[in-house]
Amino acid sequence: MATHHGNPHHPGAPAAPASPPPPPQWQPLNWSFPFAPISGNEADPQTWLSALASSDGGFYPLGSNGMYHGGIHFGAGTGGKLKQGDGVRAIADGEVVAYRLDSAYPELTYPPFPPRYALYSTGFVLIRHRLVLPPEPDRQGASSTAATPASGASATTASGPQAYQPPADEVLEFYSLYMHQLDWKGYQDAQTEGGNAPAPSIHPLPFWEGDRHFRVGAKANDHQAQPRQLNAPLNIGTPSDALNTTTLAGGALLGGALSGPAPDSLGALSTYPDQLRYTVPPAGPADAPQDAGTSRTGVRICDRTNGTAIGLLPRGGELTIVGNAANGWAQIAKIIKGTPVAAIAGGTPDPRAVTGWINLDELDAVIDPKPLDTVVVLDKPFPVQAGDVVGYLGEYQNSTEASLLPPKREFPLLHLEVFTGAQINDFINKSKERAKKLPDKPLLLIRQGVKLVKPADPQSNTGLVGLTLAFATGKQGDPGKGLWAKVQPTKLAAQPSTHGHGHNHPASGTPVGDPLWVDRTKHAGKVAAGPVPTWATFPLQLANADAPDVGYQQVFSRAQLDQGREIDRAIDDQGTQWWKIAAGDEDGRTMTGWVCEKSHPSTLWESPWAWLGFNTVDTTSVPLLDMYRRCRFETKRLIEGDNEKEFSTVAAAVNAGQFISKLEKAAKRQGSGKGNVVPADLRKALTVPWLAEAVSHLIFRYESEWGGDMGKWEKFLPLMRTLGGSIWKTEMERIKKLQWWDKVKAVEGFPVDADVWHIHPIGLVGNFSTSSASLSLAEARVRALLRVIRVGEGTSSDRGYVTLYGGGIFQGFADHPRKKITAGNYTSTAAGAYQILEKTWDGLVSKKQYSDFSPAIQDGAAVQLLVTRHALNPIMSGDLSTAIHGSGGKAEGTNKEWASQPDSPYGQPVMTMDRANKLFAEYLEDELRGHTTLTVPQGELLKWQKE
Repeated sequence: MATHHGNPHHPGAPAAPASPPPPPQWQPLNWSFPFAPISGNEADPQTWLSALASSDGGFYPLGSNGMYHGGIHFGAGTGGKLKQGDGVRAIADGEVVAYRLDSAYPELTYPPFPPRYALYSTGFVLIRHRLVLPPEPDRQGASSTAATPASGASATTASGPQAYQPPADEVLEFYSLYMHQLDWKGYQDAQTEGGNAPAPSIHPLPFWEGDRHFRVGAKANDHQAQPRQLNAPLNIGTPSDALNTTTLAGGALLGGALSGPAPDSLGALSTYPDQLRYTVPPAGPADAPQDAGTSRTGVRICDRTNGTAIGLLPRGGELTIVGNAANGWAQIAKIIKGTPVAAIAGGTPDPRAVTGWINLDELDAVIDPKPLDTVVVLDKPFPVQAGDVVGYLGEYQNSTEASLLPPKREFPLLHLEVFTGAQINDFINKSKERAKKLPDKPLLLIRQGVKLVKPADPQSNTGLVGLTLAFATGKQGDPGKGLWAKVQPTKLAAQPSTHGHGHNHPASGTPVGDPLWVDRTKHAGKVAAGPVPTWATFPLQLANADAPDVGYQQVFSRAQLDQGREIDRAIDDQGTQWWKIAAGDEDGRTMTGWVCEKSHPSTLWESPWAWLGFNTVDTTSVPLLDMYRRCRFETKRLIEGDNEKEFSTVAAAVNAGQFISKLEKAAKRQGSGKGNVVPADLRKALTVPWLAEAVSHLIFRYESEWGGDMGKWEKFLPLMRTLGGSIWKTEMERIKKLQWWDKVKAVEGFPVDADVWHIHPIGLVGNFSTSSASLSLAEARVRALLRVIRVGEGTSSDRGYVTLYGGGIFQGFADHPRKKITAGNYTSTAAGAYQILEKTWDGLVSKKQYSDFSPAIQDGAAVQLLVTRHALNPIMSGDLSTAIHGSGGKAEGTNKEWASQPDSPYGQPVMTMDRANKLFAEYLEDELRGHTTLTVPQGELLKWQKE
């Protein structure tokens, strides 16, 4: 709660009338790259593209054998650059529609004698996504209002708007496939090897079908309350639902908590909501109570969904539930291991606890997946969010990796691909037209022919010795960041440092000459000890743009530019930003220079919906066999018996087509025109940003390897000769077993025909993950802190925006609800995601003129509370400890505003600093990959900052 006590500041005012339900609103798709990088710019697609250059094979759009390959591979080669052990993430919001889980990897046997063996995974997860065009700005209101909810959808509630229903031709339904996944044996081995480790890195997937129960493990951090003094009243405040992002503040009544502390600080589970006289039950031989001073840790059991705590199941306990929920609250059907204990250490267990309600999000799912080794089409698709883990790398061994001995698990692999059966050209054309009308343009297009800017040469200024180069102030003063600083040479006046009343005065001085520009880190704010390189005007001027011309088109997101190195960013005294970029000249050589955000010739800010640089090509008329023969010819790998003339003719015909022509231009520095691009060229291209970008923007259509008739593979047999033919027949067994297309046709809307369009996953995510306004690292840190605060307040779900103190909800956002709620011995007017009191809200309104209490304004008001507590600047610079604890004086920190924050002095249960650090790191990563739970869009939050 946003104060340290529970007394109301104002008498309750009548609740404002409920505002009409908001119209259905378009919501952007959230995106995530498949793995977090170990290092590098997390907003730059090149971070992942360069990692793919280290892949052991399987490049896009050609495999190592020269045949079509619609996906990308992650394995041992990419593992040194990406956090692959954490699991592969869903690339966008969507829903799992089908999967297959191997009981154990199938084993392939290669002839001749002695046989050789190879393991491979047939496991996969298939996710459906919907990419929806934003409505035209001038008709969004009408369009949104006119839209009706989907069949069966409920009416709008205070927890959120109805789903936006777009015209059919403004939706691109596409699928992401995560192929060659870990087998069930691998999951079992991981759990066994993990032993009692606090957090095994491999977890069962929640959408698996089969028998399941739940275990109280390391995620469960509730604690029994310590006994109070005998016959003393027990003060009960609001409970915490910080365990669950889908629950409300103030649901279960946890001792002493006014505002829902963090999971690891739930210090008081209580059975009764008002006064409790505690007595220790007598010990008996068959029912010896635990030591009253020992508090057990586990998961709280409530009398209803997010209700009063009636007990605790200690860690190690296991249970089944009523129904088949995978998360949220559920009722216990049976406790199969362990015994519930009382809410208070040493107390008598409540008999109701054995069938009480628990929060599944704080438990580990224990699943016996059934069926195995077959494609499972889910009756009800399972929703996932961008960034959710949907699997782990499996095993794939080719013929050269086969072993004479029983094969070991030593060749990890995951194949990721994106495809759509829709008419993608029609969607892209309509998307480009819509882009012209959209205001959000976060992509900077660097056209071929752009001239970059070089800094002007500085003057060696010898007249500054002994002067302080103070930061320039005023309307056109120093911008505060960037490579160069604007300074005012100043001669300081000699004066005593103190005047006998206990504080220092800032030094004053006399300006000497005009302001100058200097290197920020080397000279700004310091006394010049010798000659200083200076500029009379800002070192970068568009008039200084000079040759050589940029030879290749490139696209940069603002987030990508803003998250670059400090020395690659600059701001002039007009507030205009500049970025230093690397580009290719007309000969393909790397060049560097500066680009200006405004008025730079041959540059343009564009919308992701313009699909900048994307090309489509239909290859279904070029047989797979011809692609293979072409590769054999171009890589000079013909063998005895091959008809060179025939191979040459086939290669020439394929090379003359659009596919090879576009691929060569993308991957070979504009191409030689000979059409001789080969898979090795793709590996090289991935290390060159402007070439890698072009390759990742090629969309092509071919028959998926996961479907189609086996006849196309049988045509390869004559090329394999006697020995190779037997190996190829073995490979065909594998190909047949890997196919799953026909078994997924039951999914509504799934393409019947396996001729589908393939899109590079990194190219797609890189284009659309920037569709919101630029998210700076500073804003991401602020957003992460607000989410930490909401966890402490027990309002981390969307419903937190409509939550009253005590767990109830309010209707309408016309004003703060102004309701006094009594829970336990406390009364409060706290409301909303940040549990803002009525008096606090009135103070904010008087200064900021907020028009309502809507979710976005609640987020903005929380930023203002950070300003008030002098916590905003520390968190923007990454200093979480100072943001929370303050630095003295007026810089009080968030723990003076929210009683649930670490080390808050108000005597209530609090989140530990360790927990805050962990949550902050998790949420910061979440925000940087484009996934947020706040209402204010990314890139917009700091606009609410008003000093």
